[in-house]
Amino acid sequence: MESFSYLAAWAVYLISALVMIAVFWRMTRNLKLRRTRRSLRVLVAVLLLTPINIATDASIWLAPAYLVGAYDWVLGHTDKALQAGVYIAAAYALMIVVVMLESVMRRLLGMEKAG
Repeated sequence: MESFSYLAAWAVYLISALVMIAVFWRMTRNLKLRRTRRSLRVLVAVLLLTPINIATDASIWLAPAYLVGAYDWVLGHTDKALQAGVYIAAAYALMIVVVMLESVMRRLLGMEKAG
């Protein structure tokens, strides 16, 4: 039953996160600067969707990195909070590289005006 509760909680969280990302997507659609708009959208997606392992033994129990980082920082466990921050920063850096590559591909293929 513990495993079912864990999976159910993740399912509810992921559905909620996707709804929040969709709402933020609509909120930023009127931003004129495409790179700023994409960077903000990527930041929200990375914050909501980056997991971190919270298990102390060899098992894998994932939780959202921003929640773990904030909670551990408030409790004074700076090592786990910094680890969560590193995970988020690495995911954001990777996604910015993906956005930049997509921008370069748009220019090379002549799709700059579309979208």
